[in-house]
Amino acid sequence: MKHTLKRAVDGNKSSILKAAVLIGIVSITLLIASQPILAADQGGVLIVKISADIANPTAELVSRSIQEAEVGSARLVIYELNTPGGDLGSVTSIMNDFGSSSVPVLVWVTPQGASAWSGGTYILMASHIAAMSSGTTIGSAQPVAATGEVLNESKYMNALSALMRDNARLHNRNETLAQQFVTENINLGPEEALRHHVIEFVADSLDSLLTQLQPYTLILTTTDVGTSVWKIIPTASLSGYTFTKSYDMNGIAQASQVTYAPGLGISLLQFLSNPIISIVLFLVGLYAIIIGFKSPGFGLEIAGSIMFFLSLIGFGIIGIGAASLLFFVFGIILTLLEIKTHVGVFALAGIALILLGSFLAFPLPGWELVSSSAVQSTRETIIVVALIMSSIFGFVVYKVAQARRMKVKTGPEQMIGMIATAISSLDPKGEVKVEGQIWKAESLAGTVRQGELVEILGREGLILRVKPKEVHTKD
Repeated sequence: MKHTLKRAVDGNKSSILKAAVLIGIVSITLLIASQPILAADQGGVLIVKISADIANPTAELVSRSIQEAEVGSARLVIYELNTPGGDLGSVTSIMNDFGSSSVPVLVWVTPQGASAWSGGTYILMASHIAAMSSGTTIGSAQPVAATGEVLNESKYMNALSALMRDNARLHNRNETLAQQFVTENINLGPEEALRHHVIEFVADSLDSLLTQLQPYTLILTTTDVGTSVWKIIPTASLSGYTFTKSYDMNGIAQASQVTYAPGLGISLLQFLSNPIISIVLFLVGLYAIIIGFKSPGFGLEIAGSIMFFLSLIGFGIIGIGAASLLFFVFGIILTLLEIKTHVGVFALAGIALILLGSFLAFPLPGWELVSSSAVQSTRETIIVVALIMSSIFGFVVYKVAQARRMKVKTGPEQMIGMIATAISSLDPKGEVKVEGQIWKAESLAGTVRQGELVEILGREGLILRVKPKEVHTKD
């Protein structure tokens, strides 16, 4: 009996160990496959389009695109901006990303007739290089509450006008007009903005913009009081300046141009950031969890938990980066729970979360600067590896469940069907030897001679009930 129990326990341990190893292989493979790939075509221009309200997805878009540009050694990032504004937290996050970027940032208000009001103007002022297309407008940067009410309190006005002024000063622009964007809600077209030195270029096409930019160099120099300031100056005049950083734009018009593709993570965040979607997911998820705990089964609890978790992403409580990691962790936890419960739904949910987590991580730094075929090839590799590993893991889980459904035999049942050897005649009682042990036995089917084989039918106390083993011969 002890041997049988030990074999059963060892079998379960072995299956669990195999499953854990497979989970580890899936995770490690996904992590290795999703490491950044350095751009094959370095020194290009990365183009990013922003054409909606500035919110958490926009901040995530800017953050990831700057990472892409840095890893791919891009020469310039161009943000094509057309926005009515957005929330202050996302705007300041974007401004901070611009300030810490090691790649020059150009914000271009385009296409013709577009606008960069409110938060868009703050972003424009925070860029290293500012440009506008014909018929575009910037300004109206006075703070507004979520209810639409203008915030005229000096606390907000002073803070935001100083933010606008200081960014204009940092980038060698008109500080007075920058403040008036906030204090007086003024608006400027491209002609006025260029004339009053609020922007550096006016261009109606990308080729025109890059061609105008070529004779210039962007430098970081120091003022008389020791503060830093960015200046865009003709390269021919560079010898008259002392600077700590410089970015020569010579040949920028001939550089490769890559349009940034946001990927699944940003698209999902944009979808979830819709207030209606977030609220519906929150309420439905919460009620699904409650109903799930009140009724048998695990499906509602898991579905409700995922919806609740997605609503937190939509509300901005959890970012896409953290969400990707948590999806991986929860997916592994659910697959481990499947080993213990064998209900099936845990394995399916776990595999789905691992795959979702891997795709939320796209695109990673450097991906979009690689050829599209390389990106597609890597994505296909991840899908294939994940599906293969998931299939193997599912088979292991099935075998473990099958083994657990088998009836474990202990006590008298353990010996039923085993073959023993008669060490004395059974007429009808005698002795038999089974697995090296001698037992008293009683034949239930006639006399058994010494040395013959018998089959054990049962046991009563210390006496085995046996019958002669049938021997089959060919005719």
